[in-house]
Order: sequence, then C-alpha cells, then structure tokens
Amino acid sequence: MRATRPAALVGALAVGAALLVGCTDDGEDDAACAAVQTDFDWASPSREDDRRFEVTGPGWIGGDSTYSVQLPDGRTLWLFSDSFIGTVTNTGQPRPGMTMVHNALVTEDDSGRLSTRTAEGPESFFADPSESTYYWVQDAQVEGDELIVFLSRTTQVGERGFEWERNAIARVSLPDLTVTDIDEDDSGGSVAWGAGLMTTPTHTYVYGVEDRGDAKHLHLARADAGNLADPSTWEYRTEDDWSEDAARSARLTDGVANELSVSPHKDGYLMISSDTSQPFSPDINAWTACSPEGPWQHPQTIYETPESTPKDHFTYNAHGQPHLSQDGELLISYNVNTFNFEELLGDPTLYRPKFITLDLD
Repeated sequence: MRATRPAALVGALAVGAALLVGCTDDGEDDAACAAVQTDFDWASPSREDDRRFEVTGPGWIGGDSTYSVQLPDGRTLWLFSDSFIGTVTNTGQPRPGMTMVHNALVTEDDSGRLSTRTAEGPESFFADPSESTYYWVQDAQVEGDELIVFLSRTTQVGERGFEWERNAIARVSLPDLTVTDIDEDDSGGSVAWGAGLMTTPTHTYVYGVEDRGDAKHLHLARADAGNLADPSTWEYRTEDDWSEDAARSARLTDGVANELSVSPHKDGYLMISSDTSQPFSPDINAWTACSPEGPWQHPQTIYETPESTPKDHFTYNAHGQPHLSQDGELLISYNVNTFNFEELLGDPTLYRPKFITLDLD
C-alpha cells in the first residue's frame, strides 16, 4: 500500500539526501559507478495516483505536461500545458462552458484536494503573448520566496499545428502564486531549455532538447545554486568540458522527448523519457549514468503504455516525480492524447496523466 503523502515525502527527502552524498557532479569512470549496472524490472501501473486527477470540476479537468514541484508550505504544485477548464459528468461528458487554455496550475494539499489556478476568463495562467503565440510549461523549481518556471513560447501554425519559438523564464511569487515577471530569451538558439531540472548541493542542472523533428537531442546547462533564473551565469556542457558559450552546447544523446526527468540513483543518476527513436512509440525508457552529463547510453525500456491503442491515441512526455515517490521506487507520469480532436472535445477525461511506479532496488 502506498504511504500517505507526508510519510512518502519524508522518505523521499531522506533517500534523496543519502543519494546526493554518494553522487558527485564530476564525471566518473563507468566501471566505478553501480548505477549503470542497474537492470530494471518492468514498471507497474499506479491506479492510486491516476485517481488524484479523476475529477469532475469545476476547474481543471484534463491537460498535459504534468510537472510537479513541492512548495515550501507543503502543497504540491502541478504545472500543465494545454488544459481543459470546466466541468464534466460522472461519465466524462463535458458540460456547457468548457474551454481550453494553453497552461494552468493546480495545487494539491495534504488531503488531496485540488485547486485550479488560471487567469480570469478563464485564460492561461501565463498570459498568451499574442493572438498567435502562447506559453507551454517546462520544469520548475523553488528558489527562495519564488518559483522559477521555464516556458516554451510556441507559435500556432494552421488550425492544429505549432512551432517552438524561444525560451522564457517566469518568476512566480510564493505562497500567493502571482506572476511577477516573464523574461524571454531573444538570443536565438535551437534548444528548448527546462525539459527537466535536477539539483545538487552546488548546482541546478538544466536539461534541454533540440527538436529536429525526425530526431531529438539532449543538451545540458548548469547554474550555480540560487542563480537558476539568470542564464547569463550558466555554463553549457560541451563534448568534454563546460563552457560559458551556449553555441558550444553538445548533443549528449538522442531518442529523448521534449519533457523528461533526471534524478539521483544509487551512486549516479537516472533519466526517464518517452522513447522518440520511433514516431509515437508507446515505450518509456530509462537511462543511467555516473554524472549529470552522462554518458547516457543503452536505454532500457521499462514500460509500454496500453493507452496507445486504438490507433488514433498516443502517449508522450514521460518523466519522474521524485518528491512524490516512496523509498525504493520512482513515481512516473505520462500523458495521453488523441489525433481526433473531436473525440477529445467529447471526452476530455481521455486527456489526463497516467502514473506508473519503477522499482529502484
């Protein structure tokens, strides 16, 4: 039986602290790292975690991305990109007034009660910059008395198409969750930063994805602890070192998705991502490495999503939720969607995250 959330959190923090003692920020010889020797069992569905989002409204009733952050006051903050806001019947049919926004926040308290945060309207929590552009959320982290949220400014192409435009970083005050600033990066570049964040005692590692359509490549930057929101201070991982020049950022591996996670594992690190080596693959993969920059080699498939059938349905953007995980396992979320938008409008409950647990022992 899954532990209560406070108990699970205490256990996860204790395990995380112990792991960080055994992990270093420097590259190590793979032979000296037990993490890369891990042979994972197949992950298991977690219906208990699925049920946290089986809601009827009013408020958030479906969406994707599913990043989460532990807030200082004990609440869990969930960050969603495209989201349906409204109410549904007990059988999933939308009631009049349902609308879609490009991003939304949902807070969860210790009792499991959810509270939706959008702008009035409802409109996107992070306001759309223009009629044809909007923000999708990436990962986020608490620094001091504010939340740092990575955003991908996205341009609408045609009726349903889209194209990544540039990176942005939002500052959100705590505990009231008010947007105080959105700083857009107009320096160019092709890497969407913030696909995943991972913190050690000295640095926050910022994983990015270079999406070339037919291939997606992993990149990495790092910020000194406390300087995450200032990219001018970042260093970027090159082929064999670190550089202040973003143009020297190297492709570390491929086959990753636009959202992913990296977390401590044994004496190294574990990366979780949907497999993009094949279009719309149902596979979720796990990579291990001895340092945050890798090398990330030989991914293991840990789960095949059953929601990928019927043929119009697909799953994507799997990543771990370390702070919600019990001792000895990793809770992982992934998103479900359909190419048939009319089907989604008729049943927005299809558009909800699913959860699995991966045994780490």
